[in-house]
Amino acid sequence: MSLRVKYEDLETVGFDGGGGEILSYQGQVFTGTIVQFDENNNLICEEEFKNGHLGGGQRTFYPNGQMEQEYFIKYNKNYGLHRKWDESGTLTYEYNWGPEPL
Repeated sequence: MSLRVKYEDLETVGFDGGGGEILSYQGQVFTGTIVQFDENNNLICEEEFKNGHLGGGQRTFYPNGQMEQEYFIKYNKNYGLHRKWDESGTLTYEYNWGPEPL
């Protein structure tokens, strides 16, 4: 199971060449998922990190729990499918950014 933490529990230890934060958790570079909640404790965002860098799936959610959008990032570049749904779960947008960067 992947480590899931809140952003405020992480420490910024630097910035990568693209200006993205490099994060650590308890003294180790962070690999896992950052989760954010609204004032009603509804999940609103998930951001995957690998080796301290933003990388992997990025997701936002509607207050009802339905996923709003999902896209993927590696080396500060989008790749794969970017999808959006309406609040009832109907797919409304899909774009393929292409293959994952090497």
